[in-house]
Amino acid sequence: MNSMIEWFGKTVGGYVASSPRNALWLLKAGYAVNALQLRFFPDRRLLPHQRYAAVTCSTAIRRPLSRPDRSAVVNLFFPCEILHAMDIAPQFTEGLACYLNGAHTEQTFISYAENTGVPQTYCSYHKTLLGASLSDVMPAPRFVANTSLACDANMGTFRSIATHYRVPHCLLDIPGICTKESIQYVADQLKELVSMIEDTIKEKLDKDRLTEVILRGNRSIQMYREYLTLLSEKNLSTDMTSEMYKIFFTHVLKGTPEAEQYFQLLVQDIREAAPSSGQKRILWIHTFPHWQDSIGTMLNFNTEHPILTCDLNFDNLEELDENHPYESMAERLLKNSFNGGGKNRAERCIVMARKFKADAAIYFCHWGCKQTLGNAQLIREHLEAEGIPVLVLDGDGCDRKNINDGQMTTRLQAFLEMLEANR
Repeated sequence: MNSMIEWFGKTVGGYVASSPRNALWLLKAGYAVNALQLRFFPDRRLLPHQRYAAVTCSTAIRRPLSRPDRSAVVNLFFPCEILHAMDIAPQFTEGLACYLNGAHTEQTFISYAENTGVPQTYCSYHKTLLGASLSDVMPAPRFVANTSLACDANMGTFRSIATHYRVPHCLLDIPGICTKESIQYVADQLKELVSMIEDTIKEKLDKDRLTEVILRGNRSIQMYREYLTLLSEKNLSTDMTSEMYKIFFTHVLKGTPEAEQYFQLLVQDIREAAPSSGQKRILWIHTFPHWQDSIGTMLNFNTEHPILTCDLNFDNLEELDENHPYESMAERLLKNSFNGGGKNRAERCIVMARKFKADAAIYFCHWGCKQTLGNAQLIREHLEAEGIPVLVLDGDGCDRKNINDGQMTTRLQAFLEMLEANR
């Protein structure tokens, strides 16, 4: 299968410069075939919510590629409830980059971006998205919108994409502290965003539809909280790819019927899971190198050292107020654990590590993510002060050529052996 995917990636790559439309057609066809495989021939180790996520996320990535006139390029933390209320499909950086990686095409797009002047030290997720955009393989979205939270690369990537496609761009500036004044400041920007979207697509936002989306999202959050509570006592089989899929539902798909269905299945699976019984449970911090077979062999479906979840999936669990949607969205952004200083993220990780009864943490330093790299020592010190051993693992979540596989494998193996010795 890997050789076939590699061949597919090379074939797509051969069309990027000469015929972007053919490259896009091949990608969409490949993802459609993959979705059928996931639906009818899933990995038997996957639980119902994981099988559902695999199919749903594939659809979510293909939709904006097939209907770019009803799509927007956004970042992970953008409040997509507004988009769902207006039938606009979000395409987000990490999601598309991961799927392009899965098709073995990320190198083509990274090289394309670097050849246009994007630095090698830039985040590989963003380089992949930029390469897909600047090469015109990704079709032009209706508009681009992003927050300043929590990545420096956001400031350049989304502006460049909007400029390239000559489409409207909205940047939501998120202050580092949550106050009454900052909530109103962000809420006003959200109202301006809605006006921009209405002018762009020539349609008005239906407030009743937004309320429906918000209430559905609140029900999802309530179920997710139940899942997180049960996780402290349960051992749920999982893998890195499924945890990456979860990011879709905790962020860009929140408020959709698909997300609500996902959380229903998630709660059902955790209720039926076996009780935790002496396993060394690992809290993951930051994104996953889900494509890296050597790491996957050690961590995926590991019954002795199960992955609990990653901190991207508990950055904020607040419900929205349907009567004050913009103010509550603003407050959610401002209170996000990725906003402000690194201490906010560290304290959030400590709270959740206690809640999940985590025995250890792996802090993944994704290449090019300055915030994560810069916070590594601070968060490690905070967690270890609580008695939680931490492995700081350097790697790349998207670029398969930018890793030291042997070193990563050796360090991870030694860390797992240390946990076993401390039983």
